[in-house]
Amino acid sequence: MSEPPRETGAPDTLTFLFGIHNHQPVGNFDQVIADATDRAYHPFLALLEQFPHLPVTVHTSGNLLLWLREHASGTFDLLGTLAARGQAELLTGGFYEPMLPILPDWDKVGQIQELTEFLRRQFGVSPRGMWLAERVWEPQLPKVLREAGVEYVLVDDSHFALAGLDPATLAGYFLTEEQGFTLAVFPISQRLRYLVPFAEPEDTLAYLADRRERGGSLTLVDDGEKFGVWPGTYRLCHEEGRLRRFFETLTKTEWVQVSTLSGYLDRSPASGRIYLPTAAYREMGEWALPPDAAHDLEEAKHRLQALPDGEKLGHLLRGGFWRNFLVKYPEVNDVYWKMLRLSHRIHEAVARQPADPRLVEARTQLWRGQGNDAYWHGIFGGCYLPHLRRAARQALIRAERLLGEVEVEPPIQWSRGDLNGDGLSEVQVRTPALTLTLHPTAGGCLTEIAYAPKALDLADVLTLRPEAYHGRVKGPPSVEGAQESVKTIHERMEFKEPGLGELLRYDRFRRASLLDGLFPESGELDPLHPWDKAWVVLGDRPMEHVIQSAPPQLNVVFSTANPGGWPLVVEKAVGVFGARPEVDVAYRVRWNGTSRLSGRWAVQWNLALTGGDLPARYYRVPGHPSLRSRGVAAGRRGVELVDQWMALVAALAWDRPATAAWAPVETVSLSEAGFERIFQGSSLLLSWPLSLDPGQAWEERITLSIQALGNSP
Repeated sequence: MSEPPRETGAPDTLTFLFGIHNHQPVGNFDQVIADATDRAYHPFLALLEQFPHLPVTVHTSGNLLLWLREHASGTFDLLGTLAARGQAELLTGGFYEPMLPILPDWDKVGQIQELTEFLRRQFGVSPRGMWLAERVWEPQLPKVLREAGVEYVLVDDSHFALAGLDPATLAGYFLTEEQGFTLAVFPISQRLRYLVPFAEPEDTLAYLADRRERGGSLTLVDDGEKFGVWPGTYRLCHEEGRLRRFFETLTKTEWVQVSTLSGYLDRSPASGRIYLPTAAYREMGEWALPPDAAHDLEEAKHRLQALPDGEKLGHLLRGGFWRNFLVKYPEVNDVYWKMLRLSHRIHEAVARQPADPRLVEARTQLWRGQGNDAYWHGIFGGCYLPHLRRAARQALIRAERLLGEVEVEPPIQWSRGDLNGDGLSEVQVRTPALTLTLHPTAGGCLTEIAYAPKALDLADVLTLRPEAYHGRVKGPPSVEGAQESVKTIHERMEFKEPGLGELLRYDRFRRASLLDGLFPESGELDPLHPWDKAWVVLGDRPMEHVIQSAPPQLNVVFSTANPGGWPLVVEKAVGVFGARPEVDVAYRVRWNGTSRLSGRWAVQWNLALTGGDLPARYYRVPGHPSLRSRGVAAGRRGVELVDQWMALVAALAWDRPATAAWAPVETVSLSEAGFERIFQGSSLLLSWPLSLDPGQAWEERITLSIQALGNSP
């Protein structure tokens, strides 16, 4: 395909660099991807095929390309047709769409080259530019990107604003470098991101006309999902024909020259040199802030808007640093540090045995576990979506299992040290079936129960914590569909159900298992939030610990004396067996007071299977209530959580009759569809009566066993 023969950069023309970025996370549901393909990806490409003189730039993440090739070959082939005739310039990127800066360099290069080679094999093209996931930029990137064969990237114009440039004057591309490795950077216009497709094509053209005098080029490359998947956009773009009219406007406007990014790069010199600070797109920076700071930033933005030049000054405001999601969400941080440890081990193993197919597959699983979607949270769900967190963890568990096969690990092993970068020591125990992570400084709680045969972390339950947008949940809800026009994702505030504000109660500490406490002998205990009624709580208390290894069993024994000033000695021994997928927990509570103690000892478990009220996920108690139910049963010696889809049972068993209460762990989060309730896991509170004379001790043993599901439910 040949582009219109007009000279780029001529005074009477403006070059428009237009494209889309299509991505679906690892672990997303097939139906969701199919819907996005039917409503956005295919209609966009099919319409584009009707405008052969309209060049675009297209990025499709590797995971989505694999899905399209298998499930939507027509869309996959259509993309290939557009690429073959030169109408669509294809971009590379990290194959599974990782946040590149946080990866070891060998994984940065490896993921980029994996997608580059895939595009070369499948479509016969050699991509020159790349899509930077979530436009997360750090200054060290140019060197490693050039080593991976990348000539240019795209970031937001807000990145340039933070370097002191006015987005209203930006055009073309700029050059940056690291250690002499030069990289071209195109600024994406935020104004155009908000105009297309939400405004009429004439409004977009008017904005381009305002920028025409400066010449050069303006860039808009944005999410392909906004052309059919985002609420209201299928009707807007395809049923009402706005996307067609936009394409027609571009092709009929003589002074607008549409070009691929590489075409412009080859024909036009750089607009200047630049060193960009660490940044992501503006909204991502806002989401990375702690709630109080996010409120302060919002207030500062409102105050600036009241000033005559407030919009210009607002470009200098910035949110947080993307990496602080690793601080904001310890659950995400755990995945990050596990990923890093595995990356180093796999890199070293591949260097020793490059031809071992198990290591090749382990590296693929590692790369799948690096996909960005489970590492942050904003308007698109991110780490609040359990299936995305689960997919990342599953990939890493599979990588760990494959690596263990190659390295021929002993039946039981342990390590102790700072495993998550918090400056404190954690204890990790690994067997062929289980990986456990225990926290001596947090009451000996358990935050990882990774079951290797099913690649499932049963401890993956998200903590209930405040978010900046929760203040909006408490306000009056809007009515779905009440707006007259389609709004951008960032302007929507709709509620998928009433009463969400009632769920906004936050956890005292991280939601884990083996959270313990001493309670009064009477009164109802909320299985979700019992701690405000406790006399003694151990969940945020440091405990002494020793590790007793006597193969085939290993015990981590935690102990504390006089917690909270109470004359108690508490011992909790966590035992693991090399041959069995079981966790054995032995409690011993000794009362050293001068009078009789009458109370209750309670232990909270927080466990996650693969659904709450989905079919065939239930508690094996009378009535088989769903995992999303609330309930209580006295005199129990066990409770089982059943997941027929995964074909497993997580069975808790103990010796003395106890009261077992359960409740769903549910968050309120913001997605592109509005505010919604999300099931994160099951909270179970087991409590026993405690009646002790001075010097007397109470003992109990709890076993968590993970079993294959039998034929009968």
